[in-house]
Amino acid sequence: MAQTPLTNAFISLNDIINNFIISYTGPGKLIPDSNRTEVVFHARRCLQEFAYETLKSQFNDTFNLTSATYTQPADNVSIISITRGTAPAVTMTETTGSPTPDTYVVNYTTKTVTFSASVVGQEISYTYLSNALTTDEGAAIPKLAEEALYACMVYAILANREKTNPNLLQRLLIEKIDKLERSKSRLIFTNFSS
Repeated sequence: MAQTPLTNAFISLNDIINNFIISYTGPGKLIPDSNRTEVVFHARRCLQEFAYETLKSQFNDTFNLTSATYTQPADNVSIISITRGTAPAVTMTETTGSPTPDTYVVNYTTKTVTFSASVVGQEISYTYLSNALTTDEGAAIPKLAEEALYACMVYAILANREKTNPNLLQRLLIEKIDKLERSKSRLIFTNFSS
């Protein structure tokens, strides 16, 4: 699977799961008896819920280009960057017409990227935003949505338990909705391409 180098703006799904287990589960905490499998399930489920309109995950795929035409991943929403070569890597730009070694052409209908024939055989680093958060725990999630994800996970876990206080569930649902709305408003104006 693609691996995304995490920056200060992103956190991996695996780190979110680990942080949640440390912060919210265990004796004397909000969720005293939860195992990792349950937390992973609800983390992925919350990401699916958020992915529709709020969260975007970033993936990076590095490969040797074997053909001038590259088929984009099915979950690709937007290309963040494409670089060719290693040290020094050259950042490529999108163009129309015929591609040159420093440009590429995107066909949005067929979801393909066409490169210059001279680029074939070179290493390509393809970074894109995804609308489908997969089972890859290396997925990079914007830190601006981290708190909303934790709130969703707490609510989801406790809502699936018997004997959870309905007043607590109502408070957690309100907190989840509030944090989700704040995340949406913060992410709308975030430029992930820089």
